[in-house]
Amino acid sequence: MKIRFILNFFFAMGCVLGTVTAKADYRGADQAWETKNWEKVFSECNADALAGEKNCQSHLGYLYKNGHGVEKNLALSVAFLKKCTAQQQMYCEEMLGDSYKNGLGVRRDYVEALRLFKLSASKGNPWAFNNLGNMHRVGQGVPKDAALAAQYYRSAADLGNGLAQANLANLFRLGSGVDKDGDSAFQWAQKSAKQNFGAGWNILGLLYRDGLGVRQDAALAIDAFKKAFDPSANYRSLIAYANLSGMYYAGKGVPMKWDEAAKWSEEGVKNKNRESMQLLSSILAQGTASIPANHSRAFQLAQEAYDLGLLAAGENLGWYYRDGIGTTVDIVKSYKYFFDAYGNGITGAAVHLGRMYLDGRGINKDPVIAHQYLLEAQSKLDQLGPGNRKFVESYFASQTAAVTPPEASVRPSPPVAAIPAQPDNTQQMLLDRLEKMQKQLESLQATANTVQQSQLTQQAQVISAPRKALVIGNNNYQHVSKLTNAKEDAAAIAKNLNKLGYAVSLHVDLNEKTFKQALREFRGSLDGGDEVLFYFAGHGVQLGASNYLLPIDMKGDNEEQVKDEAIELQRVLDDLKARNSKFALAIIDACRDNPFKQSGRAIGGRGLAPTTAATGQMVMFSAGAGQQALDKLGGNDKDKNGVFTRVLLKEMTKPGISVDRVLRNVRNEVVRLSKSIGHEQTPALYDQTVGDFFFSIK
Repeated sequence: MKIRFILNFFFAMGCVLGTVTAKADYRGADQAWETKNWEKVFSECNADALAGEKNCQSHLGYLYKNGHGVEKNLALSVAFLKKCTAQQQMYCEEMLGDSYKNGLGVRRDYVEALRLFKLSASKGNPWAFNNLGNMHRVGQGVPKDAALAAQYYRSAADLGNGLAQANLANLFRLGSGVDKDGDSAFQWAQKSAKQNFGAGWNILGLLYRDGLGVRQDAALAIDAFKKAFDPSANYRSLIAYANLSGMYYAGKGVPMKWDEAAKWSEEGVKNKNRESMQLLSSILAQGTASIPANHSRAFQLAQEAYDLGLLAAGENLGWYYRDGIGTTVDIVKSYKYFFDAYGNGITGAAVHLGRMYLDGRGINKDPVIAHQYLLEAQSKLDQLGPGNRKFVESYFASQTAAVTPPEASVRPSPPVAAIPAQPDNTQQMLLDRLEKMQKQLESLQATANTVQQSQLTQQAQVISAPRKALVIGNNNYQHVSKLTNAKEDAAAIAKNLNKLGYAVSLHVDLNEKTFKQALREFRGSLDGGDEVLFYFAGHGVQLGASNYLLPIDMKGDNEEQVKDEAIELQRVLDDLKARNSKFALAIIDACRDNPFKQSGRAIGGRGLAPTTAATGQMVMFSAGAGQQALDKLGGNDKDKNGVFTRVLLKEMTKPGISVDRVLRNVRNEVVRLSKSIGHEQTPALYDQTVGDFFFSIK
């Protein structure tokens, strides 16, 4: 029976909490901890924790965070963890970092989480090393870097951390950040499983299932998966429910038995495992001899899995909207879900897109595009479910020649991969088209540039992704030269964006604290699939290869201070990438003269350094490297906006022009205007987007 902590007592003791460093004997609590006797841990530690004993505060922070022996209370957990973190208790630092990383009892803050993890890791805490590995592997608050993640996991694994051992094993299994090595994967997974970590058992199950680093053995795989989600395991691995179910669903090493697959998926669903939701959804959409189809629940499970962040469930939703399974037929939504799932590496979505182009379901029939999708799916048959795999195999078995392109429908074409060069213009056009599509396939965004412009515009009108913008203008700098246009520029941009359907968050004259707070709040508002815009007008400075945006209270006594207190642009871009935005545009009007020059400080230089954009991102600077952006076109210029922004304001409202074309038009006009007064200003554009996006589609 869980112990109820009396809140009044806690608050009554608030004046004591943390003010007395008790020299308590908490060994009884530690012994109870080893046997997971949570009630005893609480009874042994409660009074000492209130008296300020840091190790007991650590214990209670954990208990309240997980609801062990007490009612779960994230606020109390954070309160205790902050107290013992102030006393530099390394496990508190790591647990508090985890709270910030996941937004448990505090606002999610990757920067603070990273700081706390590094602080704890510096004291040798293996859990902190493991968390650093997690952040770098998925790109939370830092650039995604599997190799660095592997190093952090290795540090924790060498210290005996079972969860890190499983994570490292998985990297060796996948060849992510390290060379693919089945033997190493098996050895590290075994070490984790020997400590009864669910994640270790799960990786062992995958290795036995696939015969990687060990002889393929379905019986041992099934046994390992069951141990992974057993209640006695340390940190149960709930995805093992789906992995076990998937063996029976796809017939991997065992006969295909959907009834058995459904049984284990149901268990996973009970435990809120999203992968199990998707599998059960697929089964219920079709039914079995003993399980009747349940379209309503199939749709509900797929939607729940997708809402929990499982992008693969988008394949199911595309299927359901296409065929009206548990919902009304909506070809536009169907295409959107398939396209987004494919863009996120879901191979099954390629099969569905191929079929849509073959049949002309809601889009123009195009056998060439269909063939390219199905060709990629054929190269990854092991990633397909039985239905998709059967279709792909049947499709290619029926092919005696490649797709006949619409332009040459009177005669069959030779296989796509071996089209000979011909002087015929039609054939050359096809070759050019296929080459372009192949490049798109390599970046997992296959068809965005192959659809007709009119089709894209039509889809843009009916597929309206959430559009969100953060707009910042800083004029009133306290320690460097003030600006006159930045606030006006930001206000005008925000007004335009509002009219264009963006949800705009406008901020002016932000100091370091409010600047970082605005970024955190905006980052927290973003969801996967959003179209995102970040606009900044103000001072910026280049330090080495990095660019920093300056809050209004920046002193800039030295470069290290700027690095610590200014806003690194790359961090903003990485944050946008981490939120899986459909499209992200950053417009930086900060290429003015060096703000520190007049004060005699040798910090940075004029303008901003060239940058890079991640896939799906576009970045534009108001001037190129080493150039100065103009606020005015001479003394008689009365326009209240800077030159770059005034041009942008006009161009962005023109309907039916893609964003990249708008920005190129802006660049051309800014170059023309600046040359008219003998100045050189060429806005810099960095573009890694695939497909066309629009400010205005009306």
